[in-house]
Amino acid sequence: MKKKCLIIIPGIPYPPVDGHKLKIYNLILILSKHLDLHIITISKENISEKQAEFINQNSYKSKHFKLNTFFSLFRLFGAIFLQIPFQVKYFTLNSVRKYIKKEAKNDELTVLNLIRTCEYIDVLKDKSIIIDMVDALSKSYLKSKETTSSLIFNFIYGIETDRLVKYEKKSLLKANLTLCVNRDDALQLSNYGKVKWLPNGVNEVLFNYTQKSNQYNNCIVFFGAMFYQPNIDAVVWFEKHVMDYLNPDIKLIIIGPRPSSSVLNIAKKRTNVVVTGFLDDPYLIINSCFAVIAPMQNGGGIQNKILETMGMGKINVLTSYASDPIVGAENNKHFVIENDPLSMAKKINEIYLNPSSFIKIGEDAAIFIKNKYTWGAYERESISLIKELSNE
Repeated sequence: MKKKCLIIIPGIPYPPVDGHKLKIYNLILILSKHLDLHIITISKENISEKQAEFINQNSYKSKHFKLNTFFSLFRLFGAIFLQIPFQVKYFTLNSVRKYIKKEAKNDELTVLNLIRTCEYIDVLKDKSIIIDMVDALSKSYLKSKETTSSLIFNFIYGIETDRLVKYEKKSLLKANLTLCVNRDDALQLSNYGKVKWLPNGVNEVLFNYTQKSNQYNNCIVFFGAMFYQPNIDAVVWFEKHVMDYLNPDIKLIIIGPRPSSSVLNIAKKRTNVVVTGFLDDPYLIINSCFAVIAPMQNGGGIQNKILETMGMGKINVLTSYASDPIVGAENNKHFVIENDPLSMAKKINEIYLNPSSFIKIGEDAAIFIKNKYTWGAYERESISLIKELSNE
């Protein structure tokens, strides 16, 4: 008989159109094989029929809580006078607490997705608690404050960083297990509780993706959720510091949902930049381009987009900030690292003019990802940790 597990998610895990949704989508698919899931979602959006269908297919019970804009702002205003991070306060509802007390009595295990849901720990004391932390947001926010191009986000990161440092430590002490996708974060946080490094995976289907189109042969691609500030900062930095030095025949395609105004403005400014928005199948363009870029300046965890494109055998040109979390991968063997803008432009030009000289990097990248970073490997390790926690 399967054990019952409550999972609380700050968002709706379907469709998996960004890094967070992709991670929690796969986690639900994995856990539902081994546990009876009770899924709570908290979002400012109404849940659609297709979203509800996915959740119901993978749970024995579920409940969606829609955030009210007025009361959300009221909670955020109240958080000014507290030490709780604003994003935690935003997702903390009394209605969720009441529901947990009444409806989750039979759940033996709880998975709290992201630090944003950890304020519910006080009503979960009778259960084993796993924090699916993903990464140390305090560390990510500190770096983001130093490098973001947005004045508003610079201000927000400054306030949140101090609060997150204290809150993360306090939450880890209360949990039975915390999972991080970044090994350095896991090591750093292990002083405050049982923390395990468990990196994200790649859908094995991508290893055998073969579709291509010649119209994208002269293109480089940036791939990611384009409402996510670190992704915005990355493409803004690339446009400002690198693009003027690229071969004029090279085009940049920015693929990802909900592109911000600053991203759209790049395409207005430059005729060799295309912003696609969300695509049902972004992999046709990715598989056809001659290189993928991830010039990350901030952010946290492992970038799913890098793992996926490496798994497809693409040549990735990264900054060290993007490459460092990918443990075991080597510069000029599995990807190319360039932090200097002129050096990055020069390397991209070299790849464009002499692609055959870089083919092996893509081939070795695909082998590396197949051996190290798959959702199959994630499933084996995560279920082993849960069994260990349950003393099975």
